[in-house]
Amino acid sequence: IIANKSMNLKGVVGLFPANRTDEGEDVRIYASEEDRDAGKSLDTFCMLRQQAEKESDDPYLSQADFIAPAGYKDHLGMFAVSCFGCDDLVKKYESEHDDYNKIMSQALADRFVEAFAEYLHRVIRTDMWGYAQNESLNEEDLLKIKYV
Repeated sequence: IIANKSMNLKGVVGLFPANRTDEGEDVRIYASEEDRDAGKSLDTFCMLRQQAEKESDDPYLSQADFIAPAGYKDHLGMFAVSCFGCDDLVKKYESEHDDYNKIMSQALADRFVEAFAEYLHRVIRTDMWGYAQNESLNEEDLLKIKYV
């Protein structure tokens, strides 16, 4: 995989001005601060509330609950990652009836994507958005999702 460069990772990041709708259930994103000021949204994300039954009176939360309402400056960040080349390797190993290498390719691609997502998330926190420029989380804190 390394020698042939048969897998490669790609990712995309979006950091958008955003506000919760007046109803509090959805989030509007804007292409720019000027568009936000003009009320010209780029899109609306419909956010679901937690669905699992609770044994307490705790509220059913939604991601929209963590975005400021109109009139405040808030943002929504998102990213997506993917591993390219895995499908071709899987087809190759399937045609050779090599289940072991097929499964290992799929497992490695899954781990690569998870690691890349963690890396990209760190870049967003420390460099792109920069709200955690001095972050120095150890592995245990990362696994417990103790981001600033």
